[in-house]
Amino acid sequence: MKKNTCVLMTLTLTAALSSCAGPESYHEKMSRYSPKQSIGKYTVPQIDTQGFQFKTKSVRSPASADSTGTSVEKISSEETTLSNKKLYFLTLFGQYESMKKYAQEFEVPSVNICPHFHTGVLEHKSRKPAGAFSNVAQRDGKKFSYDTKRFNEPDYVASRPELSLPLSKDSITPKVIDIFRSEKVASNDAKMDEIVHKALDIHLSKTYSEIRELCEFGVSDNYYIYENLITHIKNSDFKPATANMNTLLKTTIFSNIALVTSLDKIQATPMRSIASVGSKSKEALAPYANEVMSRLSVEWAKEYFDHIKTSK
Repeated sequence: MKKNTCVLMTLTLTAALSSCAGPESYHEKMSRYSPKQSIGKYTVPQIDTQGFQFKTKSVRSPASADSTGTSVEKISSEETTLSNKKLYFLTLFGQYESMKKYAQEFEVPSVNICPHFHTGVLEHKSRKPAGAFSNVAQRDGKKFSYDTKRFNEPDYVASRPELSLPLSKDSITPKVIDIFRSEKVASNDAKMDEIVHKALDIHLSKTYSEIRELCEFGVSDNYYIYENLITHIKNSDFKPATANMNTLLKTTIFSNIALVTSLDKIQATPMRSIASVGSKSKEALAPYANEVMSRLSVEWAKEYFDHIKTSK
């Protein structure tokens, strides 16, 4: 009797599990992009664009020119033959090189040995776009400070992605903004600067770890998230929308585009205008970032990145 009861319970459990199976809903599919659940050791900062609204309705934007007068579309065409893996790696590698000047205590090691993408690294370094390979010894001395009265304004936080950086290597929380809101830093610029630099060091450490994994194995957990994103966009009507922008930002390279854009803006000083910083950032990031957005048909995302540049 006991044996029959166990069999019955097993059959009942199997039936219950089978009844739960079925086509995934949109929300179930999107849960795969959750950094907290899917990415593990290389958690992607949870950047939320709450407070930002898209104005553009078009999908593609016309080609523009960089500061040398060279068409960005022409430069980007050189990247169209790259595989998704190589494009992902080179984009992430370029972002790491661009951000490492902001390191405070992290030693920001150079990437010189990379079995799976060795040729790509050499080609990327040989191009040496302006501002992309700064000497680690010449670290950026910019101090981070913010208007503490605006910490509860969604748009203020959304236009400053570094405020969404986590202060933990294994979790998306607590974020910089969480600490700012909970601690008394209203009149302590030094404390704010220390917290942001600590978060940047953690982010750079995670970015370097993922690059090393890509170099050794050719793939990473975050890369698979990116591949899932490509598939999702191909199979859906992925129009300009805040929700869709948030989905893009759940991938490493898109969250880094937002972060680098903000850091380049912060780097501007009275002796060096935001416009000049922007042009250097464009030279350094446009070839890969533009190709990523073009390949995914999400050129409209540039409106959010432009918003970061111009927000006050």
